[in-house]
Order: sequence, then C-alpha cells, then structure tokens
Amino acid sequence: MSESGLDIDWYFTDASGKIAIVASAGGMLPDVVVNNMEKLKGMIKYFRSLPVLSNEILIEERVVQEISGHSEEQKKAYLRDVHYMVSRGFYYFDKEVLNNYYDLRYYLKASPIKPLIINRDTDGHLFLPEAIINSNLSDLKAFTVDQIK
Repeated sequence: MSESGLDIDWYFTDASGKIAIVASAGGMLPDVVVNNMEKLKGMIKYFRSLPVLSNEILIEERVVQEISGHSEEQKKAYLRDVHYMVSRGFYYFDKEVLNNYYDLRYYLKASPIKPLIINRDTDGHLFLPEAIINSNLSDLKAFTVDQIK
C-alpha cells in the first residue's frame, strides 16, 4: 500500500457487482490499486463518461453536518463531484480527516438510488476494478483499506 499525499479516485466492487468510488484524500491505497495505476487512469476516464442512471441520491447525514459550516460555494463544490459520480450509480466513500495516510478508514458519503451493477463474468472489460470487498455495498457505512483484496 502506498501513494502517500496524493488525492486519487479509485474503485472497488462488492461480490454482487455494485461499484464504489473512493476519494483517497491523501490516504493509503490498496496494493491491487497501486500495482496498476495505468489501468486506474483508464477506469477514471471511462467511469466519468458513463451516463446518469438517476439524479436521486442519498447523502449521509454526517456529510450534511460536516459541510454545514462551509460557505455555499464550498458546499456546492464538494457536492458537485459527489453528485456527479453517485448519479451514475457509484457508492461514494471519502476520508473524514484529509491527508492522514495512516488512518485506513473511509466512510460512505452518498449512495445511489439506482446502483450501477456489473457482472464479472460478462462485463470483464479493461475497466473492471480488480479491487473487491467481501461486504455488500448496500449495507456498508465504512471500511478500512485492508478489507480490499
């Protein structure tokens, strides 16, 4: 695990094929992500080009509280990317404390109403994340990097 200090988006799936995007916020990345940064660049480009599945998203109450003291411009800037990715069916995770490399925890910030689901057997194209978690994304509120295989 590596890539200290960089803010990199990376992805993982659960066993049912739901996909999460993780904003690393300078945190540690799983080895499976670090070992294939070229593939990650392609995934970022591909996933950001997907169409909207639903503009309805669920933002965690903790996020609303976190940004309540920010200016309207700061709130909009933060929520813009969250909404962009979650509306395309991704679960969105981020750090609570930025640039804390040794804090391995990431927290759910928002969930899609209509999740993007891939089939590892039939959708095994170039942009399929290799990183997998053994939990159902629908039930996951937080995870640690060492849970990603």
